[in-house]
Amino acid sequence: MKRSIAVLMTVLLLLSFATACSAQTPAVQTPTEAPVEQATEAPAASAEKEPVTLHLFHQKQEAQETFAQIIEKFETEYPYITVEQEIVTNEPAAVLKARLATDEIPDIFQGALDTMDIAKGGYLLDLSGEAFLSNINDAALSSSSFTDADGHTWAMPIDGSCICVFYNKDIFAQYGLAVPTTLSEFDNVLATLKSNNVTAFALGFKDAWTMKPASLALASPAVYGKYPTWDAEKTAGATSFAATPEWTVVFEQLKKIYENGNTKTAFDTDYNGACAMLAQGEAAMMANGLWALEPIRSINPDINLGIMALPVSENPADAKLHQFPDFGLSISKTSKHIEECKLFLEFLTRPEIAELWSNSAKLFSAVKGVSVNFDPVAADVNAYIDAGMVCTQADRGWPTAFHAEYEASLPAYLLGHADIAATMAALDTAWDTAANAAK
Repeated sequence: MKRSIAVLMTVLLLLSFATACSAQTPAVQTPTEAPVEQATEAPAASAEKEPVTLHLFHQKQEAQETFAQIIEKFETEYPYITVEQEIVTNEPAAVLKARLATDEIPDIFQGALDTMDIAKGGYLLDLSGEAFLSNINDAALSSSSFTDADGHTWAMPIDGSCICVFYNKDIFAQYGLAVPTTLSEFDNVLATLKSNNVTAFALGFKDAWTMKPASLALASPAVYGKYPTWDAEKTAGATSFAATPEWTVVFEQLKKIYENGNTKTAFDTDYNGACAMLAQGEAAMMANGLWALEPIRSINPDINLGIMALPVSENPADAKLHQFPDFGLSISKTSKHIEECKLFLEFLTRPEIAELWSNSAKLFSAVKGVSVNFDPVAADVNAYIDAGMVCTQADRGWPTAFHAEYEASLPAYLLGHADIAATMAALDTAWDTAANAAK
Protein backbone atom coordinates (compact mmCIF):
# COMPACT_ATOMS: atom_id res chain seq x y z
CA MET A 1 0.00 0.00 0.00
CA LYS A 2 2.85 2.39 0.93
CA ARG A 3 4.60 1.63 -2.35
CA SER A 4 1.35 2.28 -4.32
CA ILE A 5 0.86 5.66 -2.64
CA ALA A 6 4.51 6.59 -3.31
CA VAL A 7 4.22 5.71 -6.97
CA LEU A 8 0.96 7.67 -7.27
CA MET A 9 2.52 10.76 -5.66
CA THR A 10 5.49 10.50 -8.02
CA VAL A 11 3.21 10.35 -11.05
CA LEU A 12 1.20 13.36 -9.85
CA LEU A 13 4.35 15.38 -9.27
CA LEU A 14 5.66 14.50 -12.72
CA LEU A 15 2.35 15.46 -14.32
CA SER A 16 2.40 18.77 -12.47
CA PHE A 17 5.98 19.37 -13.60
CA ALA A 18 5.11 18.55 -17.20
CA THR A 19 2.06 20.91 -17.12
CA ALA A 20 4.17 23.74 -15.77
CA CYS A 21 6.85 23.24 -18.39
CA SER A 22 4.30 23.11 -21.24
CA ALA A 23 3.05 26.50 -20.25
CA GLN A 24 6.53 28.00 -20.67
CA THR A 25 8.05 26.13 -23.64
CA PRO A 26 6.95 24.82 -27.05
CA ALA A 27 5.41 21.34 -27.10
CA VAL A 28 8.28 19.86 -29.13
CA GLN A 29 10.65 20.62 -26.28
CA THR A 30 8.60 18.82 -23.62
CA PRO A 31 11.03 16.74 -21.45
CA THR A 32 10.90 12.94 -22.03
CA GLU A 33 12.83 11.82 -18.95
CA ALA A 34 9.76 11.21 -16.81
CA PRO A 35 8.13 8.52 -19.03
CA VAL A 36 11.50 6.73 -19.39
CA GLU A 37 11.98 6.55 -15.62
CA GLN A 38 8.49 5.21 -15.20
CA ALA A 39 9.05 2.50 -17.84
CA THR A 40 12.26 1.26 -16.24
CA GLU A 41 10.72 0.97 -12.79
CA ALA A 42 7.89 -1.35 -13.83
CA PRO A 43 10.07 -4.25 -15.08
CA ALA A 44 12.17 -4.04 -11.92
CA ALA A 45 9.07 -4.67 -9.88
CA SER A 46 7.92 -7.55 -12.12
CA ALA A 47 11.40 -9.19 -12.12
CA GLU A 48 10.81 -10.69 -8.68
CA LYS A 49 10.62 -14.48 -9.05
CA GLU A 50 8.07 -16.72 -7.47
CA PRO A 51 9.67 -19.32 -5.15
CA VAL A 52 10.35 -22.66 -6.85
CA THR A 53 11.21 -26.01 -5.26
CA LEU A 54 12.90 -28.74 -7.31
CA HIS A 55 12.83 -32.39 -6.27
CA LEU A 56 16.17 -34.14 -7.01
CA PHE A 57 16.04 -37.96 -6.87
CA HIS A 58 19.23 -40.07 -6.95
CA GLN A 59 20.88 -43.11 -5.42
CA LYS A 60 24.42 -41.84 -4.79
CA GLN A 61 24.43 -41.84 -1.01
CA GLU A 62 28.18 -41.21 -0.99
CA ALA A 63 27.57 -37.95 -2.87
CA GLN A 64 24.98 -36.54 -0.48
CA GLU A 65 27.33 -34.04 1.14
CA THR A 66 28.85 -33.01 -2.18
CA PHE A 67 25.41 -32.37 -3.61
CA ALA A 68 24.59 -30.35 -0.49
CA GLN A 69 27.59 -28.09 -1.16
CA ILE A 70 26.66 -27.67 -4.82
CA ILE A 71 23.03 -26.99 -4.00
CA GLU A 72 24.05 -24.32 -1.50
CA LYS A 73 26.13 -22.56 -4.17
CA PHE A 74 23.31 -22.88 -6.69
CA GLU A 75 20.71 -21.47 -4.30
CA THR A 76 23.01 -18.54 -3.55
CA GLU A 77 23.04 -17.64 -7.24
CA TYR A 78 19.34 -18.40 -7.69
CA PRO A 79 17.79 -17.52 -4.32
CA TYR A 80 14.24 -18.13 -5.53
CA ILE A 81 15.02 -21.82 -6.25
CA THR A 82 15.21 -24.49 -3.55
CA VAL A 83 16.58 -27.94 -4.43
CA GLU A 84 15.55 -30.82 -2.20
CA GLN A 85 17.50 -34.03 -2.73
CA GLU A 86 16.09 -37.48 -2.03
CA ILE A 87 18.59 -40.35 -1.83
CA VAL A 88 17.17 -43.84 -2.40
CA THR A 89 19.71 -46.67 -2.12
CA ASN A 90 17.38 -49.64 -1.68
CA GLU A 91 15.94 -50.71 -5.05
CA PRO A 92 16.08 -47.18 -6.52
CA ALA A 93 15.00 -48.34 -9.99
CA ALA A 94 11.88 -49.99 -8.57
CA VAL A 95 11.07 -46.94 -6.45
CA LEU A 96 11.45 -44.65 -9.47
CA LYS A 97 9.21 -46.86 -11.62
CA ALA A 98 6.56 -46.76 -8.90
CA ARG A 99 6.75 -42.97 -8.88
CA LEU A 100 6.37 -42.88 -12.65
CA ALA A 101 3.35 -45.16 -12.48
CA THR A 102 1.63 -42.96 -9.87
CA ASP A 103 2.56 -39.68 -11.56
CA GLU A 104 4.76 -38.64 -8.63
CA ILE A 105 7.70 -37.92 -10.88
CA PRO A 106 10.72 -36.03 -9.47
CA ASP A 107 11.72 -32.90 -11.35
CA ILE A 108 15.29 -34.16 -11.81
CA PHE A 109 16.39 -37.74 -11.36
CA GLN A 110 19.31 -40.06 -11.92
CA GLY A 111 19.75 -41.67 -15.30
CA ALA A 112 20.81 -45.32 -15.18
CA LEU A 113 20.68 -48.45 -17.30
CA ASP A 114 16.92 -48.05 -17.75
CA THR A 115 17.04 -44.43 -18.98
CA MET A 116 16.15 -45.42 -22.53
CA ASP A 117 13.18 -47.50 -21.36
CA ILE A 118 11.92 -44.54 -19.33
CA ALA A 119 12.41 -42.28 -22.35
CA LYS A 120 10.30 -44.62 -24.48
CA GLY A 121 7.50 -44.20 -21.98
CA GLY A 122 7.47 -40.46 -22.70
CA TYR A 123 8.56 -39.40 -19.23
CA LEU A 124 11.77 -37.55 -20.09
CA LEU A 125 12.53 -34.16 -21.56
CA ASP A 126 14.72 -34.29 -24.67
CA LEU A 127 17.81 -32.25 -23.81
CA SER A 128 19.36 -32.31 -27.29
CA GLY A 129 20.12 -28.81 -28.50
CA GLU A 130 20.52 -27.32 -25.04
CA ALA A 131 23.50 -24.95 -24.94
CA PHE A 132 24.92 -26.41 -21.73
CA LEU A 133 25.46 -29.79 -23.42
CA SER A 134 28.28 -28.19 -25.39
CA ASN A 135 30.24 -28.25 -22.12
CA ILE A 136 30.11 -32.07 -22.04
CA ASN A 137 32.72 -34.32 -23.63
CA ASP A 138 31.47 -35.76 -26.91
CA ALA A 139 32.38 -39.33 -25.95
CA ALA A 140 30.37 -39.12 -22.74
CA LEU A 141 27.40 -37.43 -24.36
CA SER A 142 27.20 -39.92 -27.22
CA SER A 143 27.10 -42.92 -24.86
CA SER A 144 24.05 -45.10 -25.41
CA SER A 145 23.24 -44.56 -21.72
CA PHE A 146 22.26 -40.98 -22.42
CA THR A 147 21.75 -40.36 -26.15
CA ASP A 148 19.79 -42.69 -28.44
CA ALA A 149 20.55 -43.64 -32.02
CA ASP A 150 18.33 -40.81 -33.30
CA GLY A 151 20.33 -38.17 -31.46
CA HIS A 152 17.87 -37.52 -28.64
CA THR A 153 19.66 -36.87 -25.35
CA TRP A 154 17.56 -38.10 -22.42
CA ALA A 155 20.07 -37.59 -19.61
CA MET A 156 23.11 -35.41 -19.07
CA PRO A 157 26.29 -37.25 -18.01
CA ILE A 158 28.01 -35.77 -14.98
CA ASP A 159 31.07 -37.94 -14.48
CA GLY A 160 32.88 -41.01 -15.72
CA SER A 161 34.19 -44.14 -14.08
CA CYS A 162 36.01 -47.26 -15.15
CA ILE A 163 35.90 -50.99 -14.53
CA CYS A 164 39.38 -52.30 -14.14
CA VAL A 165 41.83 -54.39 -12.17
CA PHE A 166 43.32 -52.81 -9.07
CA TYR A 167 46.76 -54.21 -8.36
CA ASN A 168 49.32 -53.92 -5.59
CA LYS A 169 52.38 -52.38 -7.22
CA ASP A 170 54.65 -53.46 -4.38
CA ILE A 171 53.67 -57.12 -4.79
CA PHE A 172 54.23 -56.88 -8.54
CA ALA A 173 57.64 -55.28 -7.99
CA GLN A 174 58.58 -57.90 -5.38
CA TYR A 175 58.20 -60.69 -7.94
CA GLY A 176 59.45 -58.77 -10.96
CA LEU A 177 56.04 -58.60 -12.63
CA ALA A 178 54.97 -56.07 -15.25
CA VAL A 179 51.41 -55.15 -16.18
CA PRO A 180 50.31 -57.90 -18.60
CA THR A 181 48.96 -56.89 -22.00
CA THR A 182 48.48 -60.34 -23.58
CA LEU A 183 46.87 -63.58 -22.44
CA SER A 184 50.28 -65.25 -22.26
CA GLU A 185 51.67 -62.50 -20.06
CA PHE A 186 48.58 -62.70 -17.87
CA ASP A 187 49.09 -66.45 -17.45
CA ASN A 188 52.71 -65.78 -16.47
CA VAL A 189 51.62 -63.33 -13.78
CA LEU A 190 49.18 -65.89 -12.36
CA ALA A 191 51.77 -68.67 -12.42
CA THR A 192 54.40 -66.53 -10.69
CA LEU A 193 52.05 -65.49 -7.94
CA LYS A 194 50.84 -69.05 -7.43
CA SER A 195 54.38 -70.40 -7.18
CA ASN A 196 55.05 -67.87 -4.42
CA ASN A 197 51.83 -68.70 -2.53
CA VAL A 198 50.31 -65.30 -3.26
CA THR A 199 46.56 -65.14 -3.86
CA ALA A 200 46.17 -63.44 -7.21
CA PHE A 201 42.62 -62.07 -6.96
CA ALA A 202 40.46 -60.90 -4.08
CA LEU A 203 36.93 -62.22 -4.68
CA GLY A 204 33.78 -61.06 -2.89
CA PHE A 205 31.18 -63.20 -4.62
CA LYS A 206 28.92 -63.38 -1.57
CA ASP A 207 27.70 -60.11 -3.06
CA ALA A 208 26.74 -61.61 -6.41
CA TRP A 209 26.87 -58.28 -8.24
CA THR A 210 30.69 -58.25 -7.95
CA MET A 211 30.98 -60.93 -10.63
CA LYS A 212 29.50 -58.72 -13.33
CA PRO A 213 32.10 -55.89 -13.16
CA ALA A 214 34.89 -58.45 -13.52
CA SER A 215 33.21 -59.87 -16.61
CA LEU A 216 32.62 -56.41 -18.10
CA ALA A 217 36.29 -55.54 -17.69
CA LEU A 218 36.81 -58.40 -20.17
CA ALA A 219 33.74 -58.04 -22.39
CA SER A 220 34.27 -54.37 -23.15
CA PRO A 221 37.66 -54.77 -24.88
CA ALA A 222 37.15 -58.35 -26.09
CA VAL A 223 33.77 -57.90 -27.76
CA TYR A 224 32.93 -54.22 -28.09
CA GLY A 225 36.48 -53.11 -28.75
CA LYS A 226 36.25 -55.10 -31.99
CA TYR A 227 32.52 -54.95 -32.69
CA PRO A 228 31.09 -51.61 -31.46
CA THR A 229 27.68 -52.41 -32.98
CA TRP A 230 27.49 -55.95 -31.65
CA ASP A 231 24.28 -55.27 -29.71
CA ALA A 232 22.38 -54.03 -32.76
CA GLU A 233 23.68 -56.93 -34.83
CA LYS A 234 22.62 -59.42 -32.18
CA THR A 235 19.11 -57.96 -31.97
CA ALA A 236 18.88 -58.02 -35.77
CA GLY A 237 19.88 -61.70 -35.82
CA ALA A 238 23.18 -61.04 -37.61
CA THR A 239 25.35 -62.47 -34.83
CA SER A 240 25.09 -64.39 -31.56
CA PHE A 241 26.97 -65.24 -28.39
CA ALA A 242 27.71 -68.71 -29.75
CA ALA A 243 29.06 -67.29 -33.02
CA THR A 244 31.30 -64.72 -31.30
CA PRO A 245 34.48 -66.41 -30.00
CA GLU A 246 35.33 -63.34 -27.96
CA TRP A 247 32.41 -64.07 -25.62
CA THR A 248 33.94 -67.46 -24.92
CA VAL A 249 37.21 -65.68 -24.04
CA VAL A 250 35.30 -63.49 -21.59
CA PHE A 251 33.88 -66.41 -19.68
CA GLU A 252 37.07 -68.47 -19.78
CA GLN A 253 39.16 -65.58 -18.47
CA LEU A 254 36.59 -64.91 -15.75
CA LYS A 255 36.93 -68.52 -14.64
CA LYS A 256 40.70 -68.07 -14.58
CA ILE A 257 40.24 -65.11 -12.20
CA TYR A 258 37.99 -67.26 -10.01
CA GLU A 259 40.40 -70.19 -9.95
CA ASN A 260 43.32 -67.92 -9.02
CA GLY A 261 41.62 -66.09 -6.19
CA ASN A 262 40.36 -67.00 -2.74
CA THR A 263 38.37 -69.68 -4.54
CA LYS A 264 37.34 -71.68 -1.48
CA THR A 265 35.98 -68.65 0.33
CA ALA A 266 34.86 -66.53 -2.66
CA PHE A 267 31.14 -67.10 -2.10
CA ASP A 268 31.52 -66.53 1.66
CA THR A 269 33.39 -63.22 1.25
CA ASP A 270 31.48 -60.02 0.52
CA TYR A 271 32.53 -56.94 -1.41
CA ASN A 272 33.95 -55.16 1.64
CA GLY A 273 35.87 -58.29 2.55
CA ALA A 274 37.46 -58.41 -0.91
CA CYS A 275 38.44 -54.74 -0.64
CA ALA A 276 40.03 -55.50 2.73
CA MET A 277 41.99 -58.41 1.26
CA LEU A 278 43.55 -56.18 -1.36
CA ALA A 279 44.14 -53.30 1.06
CA GLN A 280 45.88 -55.56 3.57
CA GLY A 281 48.12 -57.26 1.03
CA GLU A 282 46.29 -60.60 1.19
CA ALA A 283 45.74 -60.58 -2.57
CA ALA A 284 47.62 -58.97 -5.44
CA MET A 285 44.64 -57.85 -7.55
CA MET A 286 40.90 -57.20 -7.56
CA ALA A 287 38.62 -56.74 -10.57
CA ASN A 288 35.92 -54.17 -9.91
CA GLY A 289 34.93 -50.55 -10.53
CA LEU A 290 36.65 -47.31 -9.59
CA TRP A 291 34.12 -46.96 -6.78
CA ALA A 292 36.14 -49.58 -4.84
CA LEU A 293 38.98 -47.09 -4.42
CA GLU A 294 37.44 -45.39 -1.40
CA PRO A 295 36.89 -48.53 0.73
CA ILE A 296 40.38 -49.78 -0.16
CA ARG A 297 41.99 -46.46 0.80
CA SER A 298 39.92 -46.22 3.97
CA ILE A 299 41.53 -49.46 5.18
CA ASN A 300 45.06 -48.73 3.95
CA PRO A 301 45.64 -45.14 2.79
CA ASP A 302 49.27 -45.90 1.98
CA ILE A 303 48.83 -48.93 -0.27
CA ASN A 304 50.85 -48.55 -3.48
CA LEU A 305 47.90 -49.12 -5.76
CA GLY A 306 47.68 -49.21 -9.54
CA ILE A 307 44.97 -49.69 -12.15
CA MET A 308 45.28 -51.82 -15.28
CA ALA A 309 43.17 -53.25 -18.07
CA LEU A 310 42.75 -56.99 -18.56
CA PRO A 311 44.31 -58.73 -21.58
CA VAL A 312 41.83 -60.42 -23.90
CA SER A 313 44.04 -61.66 -26.75
CA GLU A 314 47.67 -61.99 -27.82
CA ASN A 315 47.51 -58.50 -29.29
CA PRO A 316 48.58 -55.85 -26.72
CA ALA A 317 46.45 -53.28 -28.58
CA ASP A 318 43.32 -55.15 -27.44
CA ALA A 319 44.05 -54.63 -23.73
CA LYS A 320 41.78 -51.61 -23.32
CA LEU A 321 40.31 -50.10 -20.19
CA HIS A 322 36.53 -50.14 -19.80
CA GLN A 323 35.74 -46.48 -19.17
CA PHE A 324 32.16 -45.26 -19.18
CA PRO A 325 29.94 -42.32 -18.25
CA ASP A 326 28.67 -43.13 -14.78
CA PHE A 327 26.24 -40.68 -13.24
CA GLY A 328 23.70 -38.71 -15.24
CA LEU A 329 20.57 -36.67 -14.61
CA SER A 330 17.27 -36.44 -16.51
CA ILE A 331 14.50 -33.85 -16.37
CA SER A 332 10.88 -34.92 -16.09
CA LYS A 333 8.88 -33.94 -19.16
CA THR A 334 5.96 -33.08 -16.90
CA SER A 335 7.89 -30.92 -14.43
CA LYS A 336 6.24 -27.58 -13.72
CA HIS A 337 9.68 -25.98 -13.46
CA ILE A 338 11.54 -27.10 -16.56
CA GLU A 339 13.49 -23.85 -17.00
CA GLU A 340 14.72 -23.99 -13.41
CA CYS A 341 15.71 -27.64 -13.92
CA LYS A 342 17.75 -26.60 -16.93
CA LEU A 343 19.46 -23.92 -14.83
CA PHE A 344 20.52 -26.61 -12.35
CA LEU A 345 21.92 -28.87 -15.06
CA GLU A 346 23.77 -25.92 -16.60
CA PHE A 347 25.22 -25.14 -13.17
CA LEU A 348 26.62 -28.67 -12.93
CA THR A 349 28.53 -28.18 -16.20
CA ARG A 350 30.50 -25.20 -14.91
CA PRO A 351 34.18 -26.18 -14.56
CA GLU A 352 34.52 -25.18 -10.90
CA ILE A 353 31.38 -27.15 -9.96
CA ALA A 354 32.40 -30.14 -12.08
CA GLU A 355 35.82 -30.17 -10.43
CA LEU A 356 34.26 -30.04 -6.97
CA TRP A 357 31.98 -32.96 -7.87
CA SER A 358 34.63 -35.19 -9.44
CA ASN A 359 37.32 -34.68 -6.81
CA SER A 360 34.82 -35.38 -4.07
CA ALA A 361 33.23 -38.37 -5.80
CA LYS A 362 36.67 -39.63 -6.95
CA LEU A 363 35.46 -39.96 -10.52
CA PHE A 364 36.50 -38.48 -13.83
CA SER A 365 34.53 -35.52 -15.12
CA ALA A 366 32.29 -35.53 -18.18
CA VAL A 367 32.82 -31.78 -18.47
CA LYS A 368 35.33 -30.54 -21.01
CA GLY A 369 38.63 -29.23 -19.69
CA VAL A 370 38.17 -30.47 -16.12
CA SER A 371 41.20 -32.37 -14.85
CA VAL A 372 41.13 -34.28 -11.58
CA ASN A 373 43.83 -35.46 -9.26
CA PHE A 374 41.89 -37.23 -6.56
CA ASP A 375 44.31 -40.16 -6.21
CA PRO A 376 47.59 -41.46 -7.71
CA VAL A 377 45.62 -44.12 -9.63
CA ALA A 378 44.11 -41.31 -11.70
CA ALA A 379 47.45 -41.10 -13.51
CA ASP A 380 47.10 -44.74 -14.63
CA VAL A 381 43.62 -44.13 -16.01
CA ASN A 382 44.68 -40.91 -17.71
CA ALA A 383 47.52 -42.81 -19.39
CA TYR A 384 45.00 -45.23 -20.94
CA ILE A 385 42.79 -42.33 -22.00
CA ASP A 386 45.69 -40.37 -23.51
CA ALA A 387 46.81 -43.45 -25.46
CA GLY A 388 43.28 -44.05 -26.77
CA MET A 389 43.24 -47.43 -25.02
CA VAL A 390 39.68 -47.22 -23.69
CA CYS A 391 36.31 -48.76 -24.54
CA THR A 392 33.00 -47.25 -23.51
CA GLN A 393 30.38 -49.87 -24.33
CA ALA A 394 29.76 -53.27 -22.66
CA ASP A 395 26.34 -53.59 -21.00
CA ARG A 396 24.99 -50.11 -21.73
CA GLY A 397 23.06 -51.20 -24.83
CA TRP A 398 21.62 -54.45 -23.50
CA PRO A 399 17.86 -55.06 -23.31
CA THR A 400 16.83 -54.27 -19.75
CA ALA A 401 15.46 -57.73 -18.94
CA PHE A 402 18.65 -59.38 -20.18
CA HIS A 403 20.83 -58.08 -17.35
CA ALA A 404 19.39 -60.43 -14.73
CA GLU A 405 19.79 -63.44 -17.02
CA TYR A 406 23.40 -62.52 -17.75
CA GLU A 407 24.19 -62.07 -14.07
CA ALA A 408 22.68 -65.47 -13.28
CA SER A 409 24.82 -67.13 -15.97
CA LEU A 410 28.08 -66.09 -14.29
CA PRO A 411 27.95 -68.19 -11.09
CA ALA A 412 26.35 -71.06 -13.02
CA TYR A 413 29.37 -71.20 -15.31
CA LEU A 414 31.99 -70.58 -12.62
CA LEU A 415 30.60 -73.36 -10.43
CA GLY A 416 30.38 -75.81 -13.30
CA HIS A 417 26.60 -75.97 -13.52
CA ALA A 418 26.79 -75.14 -17.24
CA ASP A 419 29.61 -75.53 -19.75
CA ILE A 420 30.57 -72.83 -22.23
CA ALA A 421 28.34 -74.13 -25.03
CA ALA A 422 25.27 -74.31 -22.81
CA THR A 423 26.06 -70.87 -21.38
CA MET A 424 26.32 -69.25 -24.81
CA ALA A 425 23.08 -70.91 -25.96
CA ALA A 426 21.25 -69.74 -22.82
CA LEU A 427 22.48 -66.18 -23.30
CA ASP A 428 21.32 -66.16 -26.93
CA THR A 429 17.83 -67.25 -25.89
CA ALA A 430 17.69 -64.78 -23.00
CA TRP A 431 18.73 -61.89 -25.24
CA ASP A 432 16.17 -62.69 -27.91
CA THR A 433 13.40 -62.97 -25.34
CA ALA A 434 14.34 -59.67 -23.71
CA ALA A 435 14.72 -57.85 -27.02
CA ASN A 436 11.33 -59.05 -28.25
CA ALA A 437 9.68 -58.05 -25.00
CA ALA A 438 11.12 -54.53 -25.32
CA LYS A 439 9.60 -53.94 -28.77
